[in-house]
Amino acid sequence: MKFCLTSVVTIVMLAGLTLAAKAPSVQVVDSGSFGVYLNGKRVATESFKIEQRTEGSVAKSELKAQDGATQRSEMQLTEKGEIVHYTWQELQPKKATVSVDPKDEFLSETVSAGPNEKTFSVPHMMPHTTPILDDNFFLHREILLWRYLASGCTTNTEGLKCAGAPQQFGVLVPAQHSSETVTVDFKARERISFHGNELDCNAFRLSTDSSQWVVYLDSQQKLVRIVAPAAGVEVTRD
Repeated sequence: MKFCLTSVVTIVMLAGLTLAAKAPSVQVVDSGSFGVYLNGKRVATESFKIEQRTEGSVAKSELKAQDGATQRSEMQLTEKGEIVHYTWQELQPKKATVSVDPKDEFLSETVSAGPNEKTFSVPHMMPHTTPILDDNFFLHREILLWRYLASGCTTNTEGLKCAGAPQQFGVLVPAQHSSETVTVDFKARERISFHGNELDCNAFRLSTDSSQWVVYLDSQQKLVRIVAPAAGVEVTRD
């Protein structure tokens, strides 16, 4: 059976699917918060929401560090997963804004480093379907995993199967004004300890040239944990 992301997830923008005729005009696909831990100490919280709308989807996040530093992001996508508009904002300790918009066949990034700084543009020769994987927003990792699942995974009585070699995605990192290649691979079905209970999850490897992550999705394909052991980082759904 071709992989179906369940009623909670199939409506997400990345599978190119449409809502049923009787579905509400706005439907919350996922919402909540992630705790970000460094060497066992909580250092930040990411609050997030993904909404499916008639014209596409909107994913919003706000990251607040324990020291008061605050960042926000908002990603607007069409039903086919194409970028309509993306905004990254730094609110504390200083103010800065980055936005990404389609321009002809590719993407254009507009950068404002502060109220008294000159705005400039950065062209990216990347298609409108390019995933955004910005710094510090772990919700973007969940959305990337949904795209991976929709592109070639199936389920049967034995569980999840993802055929073929690991997939590579060219992603945009707007906060760094750069792009990179991310490799995604299904690792295994694993049982983890989650808030005092045992939870069966699908585990995936997510790798770049400079980082190695293991991402855990629950039975509803929602992100519950990300770990980067070498960096001492763990992100857990509250």
